[in-house]
Amino acid sequence: MGEHARRIPHSPTAFTEDLMKIAEFETLVENAAETGHDAWTDAAVESGLMREVDTRDPRLAYRGRTLLTAHTEIETDTWQSGLNNNVLVLGCSGGGKTRHHVKPNLLQASGSYIVLDCKGSLYREVGPYLAEAGYVVDQLDFSTMGGTVGYNPLANVRFVDGEPLQQDIIAIASAICPIEDHESDPFWPQAAANYLCAYITYVLEALPSTEWHMGSVMQVFEAACSGRVDRMFAQLDADDPSAFAPALYRRTRVTCGAEKMHSSILGILAANLMPFGFPEATNAYRRARQVDFRSFGREKRALFVTINDMDRSLDRLTSMFIRQAFCALCDSADHDYPDHRLPVPVRFVLDDFANLNLPHIDDVLAVIRSREISCTIICQTISQLEARYGTPAANSIIGNCDAQLVLAFQDERTAQYFATRANKPASALLETPAGMWWVFVRGQRGRMEQAYRLEDHPRYPELVACLERAGTEAVFSTPDEWEFEEFFDFDEPDEPFSPCPAA
Repeated sequence: MGEHARRIPHSPTAFTEDLMKIAEFETLVENAAETGHDAWTDAAVESGLMREVDTRDPRLAYRGRTLLTAHTEIETDTWQSGLNNNVLVLGCSGGGKTRHHVKPNLLQASGSYIVLDCKGSLYREVGPYLAEAGYVVDQLDFSTMGGTVGYNPLANVRFVDGEPLQQDIIAIASAICPIEDHESDPFWPQAAANYLCAYITYVLEALPSTEWHMGSVMQVFEAACSGRVDRMFAQLDADDPSAFAPALYRRTRVTCGAEKMHSSILGILAANLMPFGFPEATNAYRRARQVDFRSFGREKRALFVTINDMDRSLDRLTSMFIRQAFCALCDSADHDYPDHRLPVPVRFVLDDFANLNLPHIDDVLAVIRSREISCTIICQTISQLEARYGTPAANSIIGNCDAQLVLAFQDERTAQYFATRANKPASALLETPAGMWWVFVRGQRGRMEQAYRLEDHPRYPELVACLERAGTEAVFSTPDEWEFEEFFDFDEPDEPFSPCPAA
C-alpha cells in the first residue's frame, strides 16, 4: 500500500452478503476515535470490508513541526498554520542556539536544509543521522575550500537564447564589490563592479565552458593589471561582433583616461577579488561535484556550509553563496513547477547572520513563503541586526519571522524591543533565569517557557546510535554531562564521516 493511500468501502451490495461483516464494520467505525483511523481501516482491509484507492495529499510533503520550546511547536504547513516558517533565534554565546534549537529541528528531517555551520560540528554530529534517513548529505568548507562538493559562482549564471543573463552577472559583481564598503562614496564600488561585469562576461563569451569559473575571471583581471586586456577584448569583438563583453568594456574605458582613478578602481577590485584567487578556491571551482541549488527542491538534501567565525576574509564568498541559493531556488519554484512551489520545502539555517551581507534580505523573507522556502535566522541581539542592516531593515527582518525565540536577554535594547509583546518591563526580561526561553508567535502574547533540550527529542537515541555506527563520538552522551552542561554549546570536534553518495 502506497504512502499516500487511503481506503474506501466496497459497494453496499457487497455488505449484504455477510451481515456479520456489517456488524464488524460498524463496531470498527464506532471505535475509530479511540483506536485511530489507521487501526480500524487496516482491520477493515484485512476483513475484506474495504479496498485501497491510491490518492495523493498535495500538502503532505510540507507537513511537520518546528520545535521552539519544551511546550511550543508550530506546524510547518503554512496553509494550515497561517504562519510563515521563518524563525528568529536570539541568544548569547553558549545559550544553546545550536545544541538545543538547531540540532533538534534538524532531527525533524522535514525537507531540505542549507546550514551555515560555524564550528563544522553539525556536519559531523547530525550529518550521519540525515544520511541514514535517506538524505544526500554534503559539506562545503569555506574555511579551507574543501568538503565533498565545490562551489563555482559562475555555474549559477542563467543563459537566455545562448547569452549569459546580465542580471545574474551584475548580482555576482555587486556581491563581490558591495556598495556598503564605501557608503560615503558609492562611486568606487560601483565602478569596480562595472569592470568586473565586463571581465565575467568575457569569460562566459570567449572561453570554453570548462573555463567558466572565477579562476578565469582572475586571469582576465591580471591581464587588465598588466595592460594586455585591451587586445583580448578587441580580439573577441573581431571574432564575434555580437558579443556583449566588448561593449561593457568600452563603457569602463571612460575612467581609463584618468590614470589615478583607473588605478584606484583596479586596486579596489584587487582587494575584493583576493579571496577568490588562491589555489584552493580554484580547485573548488573545478571540482567534479558542484552544489546544485535546484536539486534541494527536488529531493531531500542537506548541505553544511562550514565558515570560520574567527576569520572574516571569506564573508563575501559566503554572502554571495546564500544570495545565489535564494535566487536559484526561487527561480526553480517559479519556472520548474506548475504550482510555483518547490515539491520539497527548503530551510536555510543562517548562523552568525549579523556577519552576512545580504542586501534586501528583508524583501527576500517576505516573498519566499509561497515557494516553500524558509529561514532560521540566528544572532545574538537586536543591536547586531540594526548595526548590520539599519533599524528599518532590522525591524522588517524581525517582522517577517512569525516565530521569534529569545534564549537570553543580555542587552537593554533587545529587552526593550520585546517588552511590549511580553507584557513585562524590560528589567524583568533581563532577569530571565537560565533554562527558560521566551517565545513570540505572531498573533499571540509572548510567554516564558522551559527551554527545549536536545536529549528530550524522541529521535535522540537514534542520533546517538547513528553516531556510534559512524564512528563519531556523541557529544554529552551521559546524563551527568547533560545536567552539567545542558544549556551550553561546548561541542568537541569529532572525526569526520563519509556521507552517502550523491544520487
